[in-house]
Amino acid sequence: MSDALPNNALQDALKVIQIGERCRFLLSKGMAVNAGLPEEEHVVGDGHFWCTRTQRIYGPDGGLCADEPCRDSSRRCFEAR
Repeated sequence: MSDALPNNALQDALKVIQIGERCRFLLSKGMAVNAGLPEEEHVVGDGHFWCTRTQRIYGPDGGLCADEPCRDSSRRCFEAR
C-alpha cells in the first residue's frame, strides 16, 4: 500500500497552506460590527461579503468574494493587509 496522498487530498492540503489572512479589499457587515471583539464573542455575521475594488460579490479576477476564497494569496487580485 502506498503512503502517497490521493490527488484531491494533496490539493486540499496545498489549499490549507495557501490560505492565510483575508485580502485587504474584502468587506462584510459582520467585519464592521464585530471589529475589536474576540472571535468567541462575535455577535453579527450574515455571511455576505463584497470587494471594495469592484463593490460587488465578485473580485477583479471574477472569483466569488467570501471568507475562504479571499484568504487565498494565489488569487491575482489578493493583497495582504
